[in-house]
Amino acid sequence: MLGLLQRYILFELVRVFLLALVAITGIFVLAGVVQEASQQGLGPEHLLDIIPLLLPGTLPFTVPATVLFAVSVVYGRLAHDNELTAIKAAGLPLRLVLMPALLLGSFLSLGIYLLYREFIPHTHHRLRTTVTVEFEKFIYARLKRDLCFNEPKVPLAIWVKDVQGRVLVGPTFKKRDAQGRDEIVGQAQEAELEVDLARGEILAHMIQGQIVKDGNMKYSFARESIPVPLPNQLENRQVRARERSDAEIIARRKIVRRDLLEALAKLEEVRRQPPATPLDAAVPPEVHWRFRIDMLRRELGELNVELAMRPALALGCLCFVLIGSPVAIWFQRRDYLSNFVTCFLPIVVVNYPLMMLAIHLGKDGRLDPDLGVWIGNVVLGTAGLALLRHVARH
Repeated sequence: MLGLLQRYILFELVRVFLLALVAITGIFVLAGVVQEASQQGLGPEHLLDIIPLLLPGTLPFTVPATVLFAVSVVYGRLAHDNELTAIKAAGLPLRLVLMPALLLGSFLSLGIYLLYREFIPHTHHRLRTTVTVEFEKFIYARLKRDLCFNEPKVPLAIWVKDVQGRVLVGPTFKKRDAQGRDEIVGQAQEAELEVDLARGEILAHMIQGQIVKDGNMKYSFARESIPVPLPNQLENRQVRARERSDAEIIARRKIVRRDLLEALAKLEEVRRQPPATPLDAAVPPEVHWRFRIDMLRRELGELNVELAMRPALALGCLCFVLIGSPVAIWFQRRDYLSNFVTCFLPIVVVNYPLMMLAIHLGKDGRLDPDLGVWIGNVVLGTAGLALLRHVARH
C-alpha cells in the first residue's frame, strides 16, 4: 500500500499528466485535423466520425512525452522547494518518493501495450475504411466548397452551378480514359452521385441532358447513368501491418513466409530452365518471381518491425520516467519548461533516431527488429538508472 506522501505525489503526477494530455490532444486536433478538414471542405459531421478513430493511434507517441512532462514538473518543483531535502532529512529513502512515478510509468506502459495489441490497430483499420466509405461525402463536400471536383487520380471530373443536399444543379461531367483524355462529356439539369464499393464504381445519375462520346457522337436523354471505376487505392486497398492485431500479424507472417519459400523455389526452377525467346512472354518469368520475392520480403519486414515495435514503444513510458525523474531532481528547477526540455533533449537526440534507424533497417531485413527497436530504450534505461543512483547518493 502507498503511504500518505506517495499518494500525494501520485495524485500530483496524475493531475499534471491528465491536464497535459488533454492540452496536447486538443492542440493536435485543432492544429492538425480541423485545419486539414476545413481545407478539404469537410464539415463537423465528418470530424465526429474521424477524430475518435484517429486519436487512439497517437497515444503511443503522446503518452510517453506527457508522462515525461508530468515527472519533470512534479519532481522539479519538489526539488526546488527543498521538499526532497526534508524527506531525506527525515530518514526516508529517495526510492519511496520515486515509487509513484515508476508505478505510473509501468501502468501506462502496460496500458499502451494492451491497447496496441488489438484496439489501436482496429481503430486504424476502421479509420482507413471510413475514409474509403466516406469518399462520396468527400466529393459532395468538395463540390459545395469549390463547385468543382477534378482530381488527377479520379477518372471523373465534375463542375456544378449549385449543390442542394444530394442534388447537383446544372452539372457537367467528364469521364477520362487511362491516358487522361475525355472519353465522355455529359451535361444535365440535375444529377446525383453514388459510390458503389462492391462494384468499384462511381455512378453519376443524370436527369434531362445530353452526352457527347468520343468528341463527335451526341445524344439526349431523360435519365442516364455514367459508371466510372474507382481509383485503385480505394477499390483494392491492401491491409497494412499497422491495421492488424498481434494475432493477425503472426498469422499473416506465417502465410508470407510460406509464400516466400514457394517463390524462392519457383525462381530456382525458372533459372534451371532454358532462357525464353522474346515471343514467349512479355515479362520474363525470372523478373516476375524476383519482383514477387521483393514484395514478400518487404511485407515480411514490415510485419516483423510492427510486431517488435509495439512493446518497445509502450515501454517508452517507463524509460521516460527513469530519465525524467532524476534529471528534474538533479537540476532542481521549478520552471517546468526548462525541466521538460532538459529531459526531452536526450530523448530526441538518442532514443528517436535509434528507433527510426532500427525500423528502417528492420524493414529492409538488414537488422533483426526484435533487437534493434530496443536499443534506444536500453540506452535511456541504463542512463536513467545511473542517474537515479547518483541522485539517491547525493
